[in-house]
Amino acid sequence: MKMNFYEFEYIRDENLSLEERINILREKGKEATSEFKIKYEEVQKWFTEYDQLYILSFCMFYFMLSKEGYDEEAEKGSIEFPPYYMELLQAFSLTLPYKYNGKPLYQEAEAFKETIKKVGHLNNLKFYDIPEKFQTETELTAYFLRTQMMTHTTVVRNWAYDHQMRQVTSDLATGIKKDFESVYGFNPKLLLDLLYAMTEEVENRINQHIKKLADFYNKDSYLEVLSTYEDIFSDVPKTTKEDKEKFFKKFSKVHDLKMMLIMHSDLNLPGLFAFSIEEMIVLVGQQLSGEQINAIFEKMSFQFNDLKDFEREHFLMGNPVHAKPFIKAGNGRYFSSLWTVMTHLSISILENLVSQNETLRIKYNDTRSDYLENQLEQMVKDSFPLAKVYRGSLWQGEDNKLYENDLLVVIESFALVIEAKSGTISPPAKRGAPDRLFKTLKELIEEPSDQGLRFIEYLKKQNGHIVLNTKTNKKNNINTSDLKFFIPLGVTLSHLGAISTNMKLLIKAGVTDKTISQLAPSINLTDLQVVFDFLPSIAQKLHYLQRRREMEAHIEYMGDEVDLLAWYLDAGFNIGKDEYKSKSFYNIILKSKELDPYIIGSAKGIEQTKPTLQLTQWWKDMLSRLESKRPQQWLENSFILLNVGFKEQQLFEAMIDDLIFKIKTDQPVQRHNWIQVDNTTINRRYVVIGYPYIDKYFDERNAMMEDILADEEKANTKGMLVIGKNIDQGHYPYSVLASKLSTQLFDVEFSKMVKHDK
Repeated sequence: MKMNFYEFEYIRDENLSLEERINILREKGKEATSEFKIKYEEVQKWFTEYDQLYILSFCMFYFMLSKEGYDEEAEKGSIEFPPYYMELLQAFSLTLPYKYNGKPLYQEAEAFKETIKKVGHLNNLKFYDIPEKFQTETELTAYFLRTQMMTHTTVVRNWAYDHQMRQVTSDLATGIKKDFESVYGFNPKLLLDLLYAMTEEVENRINQHIKKLADFYNKDSYLEVLSTYEDIFSDVPKTTKEDKEKFFKKFSKVHDLKMMLIMHSDLNLPGLFAFSIEEMIVLVGQQLSGEQINAIFEKMSFQFNDLKDFEREHFLMGNPVHAKPFIKAGNGRYFSSLWTVMTHLSISILENLVSQNETLRIKYNDTRSDYLENQLEQMVKDSFPLAKVYRGSLWQGEDNKLYENDLLVVIESFALVIEAKSGTISPPAKRGAPDRLFKTLKELIEEPSDQGLRFIEYLKKQNGHIVLNTKTNKKNNINTSDLKFFIPLGVTLSHLGAISTNMKLLIKAGVTDKTISQLAPSINLTDLQVVFDFLPSIAQKLHYLQRRREMEAHIEYMGDEVDLLAWYLDAGFNIGKDEYKSKSFYNIILKSKELDPYIIGSAKGIEQTKPTLQLTQWWKDMLSRLESKRPQQWLENSFILLNVGFKEQQLFEAMIDDLIFKIKTDQPVQRHNWIQVDNTTINRRYVVIGYPYIDKYFDERNAMMEDILADEEKANTKGMLVIGKNIDQGHYPYSVLASKLSTQLFDVEFSKMVKHDK
């Protein structure tokens, strides 16, 4: 899968004022709002005409399933029937008393689907009904930020991949094991294991049902069709050949008979998605008793008519079925139609149970915080094996306040300063309530930025070794002498989607009064795990984190963290002059689809080829040698190499090969010759120079490289790297390197160049 970029030009009608353009949107929004109310009420009417369990099961089976390996969103750009439609339907079913009805939906299935799709479409359009109080561009940006958050909350479910959701939720459950057991009487991980086992069992049941349908549908004669149908569905009474012949006379074709039998088989669909206590005991390996399962599922379930007084428009934002996704189906059975998102909902289920006991809630919040910091510490130790990692440093600011840094990672002259925030996103924030949403964004993005950048300024003012206390009474002995380059990073446990990745949007919306240089990128823990998995080298990880921050300053875009990662793998965020086109906007949503096959497949044990950063083989070999040998300035030199795009790498190799050929064949060249390429932008210019030489001029080599680095034409450059290759010795990938770096290697502004030892 490759999600290519396409360029579009938007031409604004300059004859329309801002107010006129807003009014056009408002008119569309008002129309959608009015129509939405009508269509929304129509949804409930379907449940007065059809059995609730049947209609939910029908939608789950016919609208929600797809073949393994097929990604509808990647193929078509959207999902025709997204999971939140199913959640909406389950909530609506609970606003009425249960009424059995054997009426089949098959004939009206498409009309029903179109009703639901229309509701979803109108729900998005009604956000254009902009309140009159919003008039300025700043006010409008803030309004649309909230609506974007609401739309994202409505549509997006798993804030991590399935295997990550299971791991995080299970880890959090393990962290509160004793306290949970004291309240509920069993290990919470057993409940999660049961939910995940039920999810897998539903998948097995669905596949078995599909096989049954295929078994009778693929028969040719009506006798074979009916006989097979009776055999595979045990509740269907057996009939004689004469009965079958008499029955078939009601149909003109065998195909019509098959379609009728499919409709009849749909009566079995609710059984695919419901479980008895006895079935659950088996699935959990007898580790929970029937009484325990019944007690906990009573807390996780609604019964029909429970939501009759619930504000129905809130179903779209704060749906109560997220925390209680089961329906009491009678006879001790529990039903759900939300199996495609049950892994995602498992953390909501856990948190709902936790919230019912204050002591347990406090313990859970502490566990979230410790879990995030522990996971981060282990991740950076695994990802940066050469680094010195300092956790929980306490330091005093100029205001005499005591501050704490969550994690400092020192690699050579680079320092990665990490601040962790484990807070959750409240339902009002998800629904776009201005005060709660902005407060949440400040807590999870602005505050970590402030803490990280404040600590960086503190470190810059130190000179030599410092000793910092920690809350655990451990001493952190930090040598600040060699620290030159600092990368701030905020890491959250909750997921804010595309909003958290786009700092410029937060500034425009007035969520923060900070400038882009005063904000650090914010990345969700599970997304950071994905980033580090795809970027194998230390240099690539650091380059990604820093370039990601620089991109925030320069471009307008929309996408989440894994979309950004997929874009980075194209060419290391080296997009040349386009990075500084102020009116450009990049829509990178769904770019992550390029990575999904590897992430999902490898988690399931399916061998997959991992996408990697696009580099020429020579570039890969130079970077690999730098990291394995680690000469002086190896990280800085790697950073320069990574700031040259793939096309420029190819050009560089072609040019130096041509120069070497000329030298070898005694074609007219100067005594010393070199070629150079850069990353095609004067705003953040990095230059790579190829200098091939022969043994005859070995003694002149160092002086020549000094002269190349001193070239005044390259003065306004962030970094320069000379790659010396001895032609006679045939060294590969290089013989010698020399570099010159700006003291502000990462910053947007140019600064005086300083020369480093070769």
